[in-house]
Amino acid sequence: MDVIAERRMELRSSTGSVEVVVKLGRPVPDESLDSWKCEYEIQFGDTTRSMAMHGSDALQALQLSIATLDVELEHGAKRRGGVLWHLDEPFTSVLEHSGLQVRVATGGPR
Repeated sequence: MDVIAERRMELRSSTGSVEVVVKLGRPVPDESLDSWKCEYEIQFGDTTRSMAMHGSDALQALQLSIATLDVELEHGAKRRGGVLWHLDEPFTSVLEHSGLQVRVATGGPR
């Protein structure tokens, strides 16, 4: 995986804390499916989960991977009975804090 972004967080629970590392790969063509794929990896301490999301183009594969990271991180934290922290604040979402905003159409051309 050609890593293009990485984030380090901490999972805090009543039994202690572990480092959580998220890595996002560069979207690449997947000729076998005539699509694009974007790999990602999540490490909760010494446990690693690697996956890839597929899209019709590179941007869609990237978007799907980022959106899926939120679900994976939330599920992983709950399964381990802890709360994720980033920059010493509770972590809620990759997407919410990305600064990206939905653009609202204001009508067609005049």
